[in-house]
Amino acid sequence: MSIEHTVVLLPGLGDSTAQTTAQQAAAQEIGPVLTPDIGVRGTGPVILEDSALKVLAAISAAKTDQVVLVGHGWGSMVALHIAATYGERVAALMLSTNARLQTIMVRSIFYGVLSLLPATVVQQLWGKPADVAALFDQVRPVDFKPLAERVHVPALVVVGERDSANRGPSAALAKSLPLGNLRVVPQAGPGWQAHQPELIAQLLVDLLSSSR
Repeated sequence: MSIEHTVVLLPGLGDSTAQTTAQQAAAQEIGPVLTPDIGVRGTGPVILEDSALKVLAAISAAKTDQVVLVGHGWGSMVALHIAATYGERVAALMLSTNARLQTIMVRSIFYGVLSLLPATVVQQLWGKPADVAALFDQVRPVDFKPLAERVHVPALVVVGERDSANRGPSAALAKSLPLGNLRVVPQAGPGWQAHQPELIAQLLVDLLSSSR
């Protein structure tokens, strides 16, 4: 089954090229796909708007009106920013969070404080760009709620049944989205996108069929 909208894949910061390529191949079975570069580089401030504008430029260059944004980690934050700010360009969203179980090293007082603050605040406190990007990449409620509440298109949040680190953030994200729904992938753990790229296409078809 095909879909009428172009799919825009927005990966997380740690997603491999092979993983993105596999997802692209799977999504191309149902329609055209764009994979704009939204990587975070350099030592300057980490700004969602910058990556959002790159995505919008790619959408315009492809001469398509509305798209379906598929985001993971940092890509989900970029997708939320686009949908909240340029909602007329978005038909639907499929998102996944990227929380990670904390290691002993990260459980320090310093990182514990950082984990409670919005990434934008950490940045204003002279946080390192790498730390700010890492916070955005985890897709935490403190960062996504101000954006999610302004998104008024159908949205599906997907999480693996065995992905304990992301069950809470995923449920919170789905609840924060006015038209959000949560989908739990049976038996799947962290990084289910890498192991089941064909499921992305199936979920997209289900999402768009149910939103008609």
